[in-house]
Amino acid sequence: MPTINMPLMRFIERENRSSYWQVLLIATVSGIANSLLLGIINHAAEAVTQNADLTQYFLLYITAFVLFLYGQWYAFGQAIQMVEEAIFNTRSRLTRKVQQVELAFIETQGSNELYSRLTQSDTLISQSIPQIIGAFQMFALMVFSLLYLGYVSVASFVITLLAIGLGVVYFLMQSQAIRAALHTVKQKEESYFASISHLVNGFKEIKVNEQKAKDLLKGITSASHDAQLIKYEVGKLEATIWGFGRLFIYALLPIMVFILPNLLHEQTQDIFKIVATLLFLTGSVTALVNIIPILNRVNLAVEDVFALETTMDNAIAHSQVIAANTVNFQDFNTLSIDCMQFSYPSTTGAAFGVGPFNEKIQRGELLFIIGGNGSGKSTFLKLLTGLYYPQTGGLSVDDTPIDVGTYAAYRRLFSIIFTDFHLFDKFYGVPDVDVQKVNEWLEKMQMQHKVEYKNGGFTSTNLSTGQRKRLAFIAAMLEDRPILVMDEFAADQDPQFRQYFYETLLGEVKSMGKTIIAVTHDDHYFHVADRVWKMDEGRIEKHSLTQ
Repeated sequence: MPTINMPLMRFIERENRSSYWQVLLIATVSGIANSLLLGIINHAAEAVTQNADLTQYFLLYITAFVLFLYGQWYAFGQAIQMVEEAIFNTRSRLTRKVQQVELAFIETQGSNELYSRLTQSDTLISQSIPQIIGAFQMFALMVFSLLYLGYVSVASFVITLLAIGLGVVYFLMQSQAIRAALHTVKQKEESYFASISHLVNGFKEIKVNEQKAKDLLKGITSASHDAQLIKYEVGKLEATIWGFGRLFIYALLPIMVFILPNLLHEQTQDIFKIVATLLFLTGSVTALVNIIPILNRVNLAVEDVFALETTMDNAIAHSQVIAANTVNFQDFNTLSIDCMQFSYPSTTGAAFGVGPFNEKIQRGELLFIIGGNGSGKSTFLKLLTGLYYPQTGGLSVDDTPIDVGTYAAYRRLFSIIFTDFHLFDKFYGVPDVDVQKVNEWLEKMQMQHKVEYKNGGFTSTNLSTGQRKRLAFIAAMLEDRPILVMDEFAADQDPQFRQYFYETLLGEVKSMGKTIIAVTHDDHYFHVADRVWKMDEGRIEKHSLTQ
């Protein structure tokens, strides 16, 4: 089957096992049946003037009506099913690819933009399908109404076809400007959404800083106003197209009624059929013109989905990690860091980099990493846990170097709690959760009076940052992985719990055979660590042995 070169149709064709041509064929048949109703009524009206038997016209009308109605129901139902299947397949594939891309891609794209691109397009596509299928039926109705008009009057057919052709040319001339404007609107709205995200997520900061709030609101207003102006211009263009679509019908009517009969005398007897057909065409032309704004936006949404997936595919292709399921590092003894370096990309040439690192971490040790803000501690942790790839050097577990084939297995060594941690609503990745163990950890983390474990998750996560970190700690312990990595875990804890955390809890976790790597500033508790690494300007400058 041939392919219609339209983003929406390519989207449906790509994401479905069945062809959309069957749906379009049924929609076409439904449109033809709709146009037949006009011809049947016209001929039946003519038969009335001749006192002829109308039984056959009645039966033909009922048959055409049933065919039109059934075709419409079938086309709508199948189209919705196909589009929802396409959306489901796309969502499933894109969410899998989100898991396959690297952290650097997520950080570059921005979580808010990625979230909106993964969710907003689907809704627009799904909601537009009934109107688009209806418009396709109207197109079939228009085509066969034109053919019927040609059967009634060749001159009327030619004039009408020329008028429609003029309308199509005008639409094609305007469509590029509309598409370009819609792309600009999308960019402006992305800026608007980003500013709204700052308004919500930074509410505390702007609440106490009136000038910061004014500056942010000024940016929001500016982005919104720019988008409004462009939308206004797009709306004017679309309204012009809509008006032109109706204009040609109403301009044709006086030509057919007042002018053409005087030029072609044989036209007089068919004038009522011609006028009825033109009025019938009005509805189909109006429906087709009305669908143009929707179709423009749907095609733009589909193109955005295509562009997002292409971007993700390129990111995956450049850093594809092939999981080597046969490799198991869980019983490691030594984790080695060999000449590992990393620099953030920069267009100014002054990129921040860390390394080279040449260190070893022994199984079961408690390691503290200290250093000032911006010294590279968090970047080092991302390299250590496999979230960033080093640009030179690398990692090895015992005598096994870590490469693209073993990174997935290597990451299974770690449970992580970063400063920007995310607390999930359930214990994902933990099969057969032991409720008794969860309750024991709730007591150890002094959270038993705050939350409970029910229905696969905690009863509440509406807690302070420090308390939410404690829940994240419980989730990390239930994962039961050999290495626990924490970035400033104690920074948001009260003094009593902080002391308990360093002097009691860490010792208990270490006694379970866990290796603990923790970024901290709490110099009063450095003595509990086996070793302390100090970082400065992206390098480990000092090793302290505390035992």
